[in-house]
Amino acid sequence: MKNPLRRTTGIALATVALAATTSAQSPVDIGLHRDGGMLEVHVRPTSDFNGIFSAVVFTIKWDRSSGATLGTLQQEAPAMQYIPLTRSGNAHEVGTDNYQVFAGFGTMPMQNASVSWTAGEEYVIAKIPVTGKGEFELVNDAWTGEARNNADYYVSLGGVNRTGIIYKSLASADEDGITILPNPNNGRFNFSFTNESPMDITIELVNTLGQTVMTDVITEFTGTYRRDVDLTTQSSGVYYLKIKRNENVSVHKVIFR
Repeated sequence: MKNPLRRTTGIALATVALAATTSAQSPVDIGLHRDGGMLEVHVRPTSDFNGIFSAVVFTIKWDRSSGATLGTLQQEAPAMQYIPLTRSGNAHEVGTDNYQVFAGFGTMPMQNASVSWTAGEEYVIAKIPVTGKGEFELVNDAWTGEARNNADYYVSLGGVNRTGIIYKSLASADEDGITILPNPNNGRFNFSFTNESPMDITIELVNTLGQTVMTDVITEFTGTYRRDVDLTTQSSGVYYLKIKRNENVSVHKVIFR
């Protein structure tokens, strides 16, 4: 005859072990990358995991006046199996910006899709085609934080809140061959671009008040231009890097935190 007490005790111990595993799971961070005309949403776990990716919410913001647009979200296996994602309603117009909220809910253990996260590795959960030259940003801000919007970054693993940080919020500005790294930054960054033919160049970095904090003018420049910038004596916030090459002008957002 089986011992019912032993069986009950075994179930209790298994439950405790499961709870311990769940509580030990660390936060999951998120980042936004750009590969040509495609945005990539990456998640970065801080510990190993192969259970249920229960939910995720994130919001992408961009300047409406840029004329840039987001296409239809795309997913590939296995991400589409364990955390299917979709737009959460239409884009919201807030001031001069657009906000698009995305959400996903999973019920299948990742191990059923032969997936096991490794701490510190990045995993692509979605790709979004984009058009135009706007800067796209993953945000937690005043609008996303309002209760009625409920659009701050959020992650749940096994039904437990495991929200980490937005480790890379701004898709790198590489339009027109211009690269800004890191962005966002701590006040120190560099930018570079290459001219294959001689061009007159005017560079200006301005703050949100329109005040110029850095300029450079070069005539008939050919080759690779690279400059290190130190804003640590300035106030943190948003800056705009304006680069004019002959008659072509591009503007890129720089975030100093």
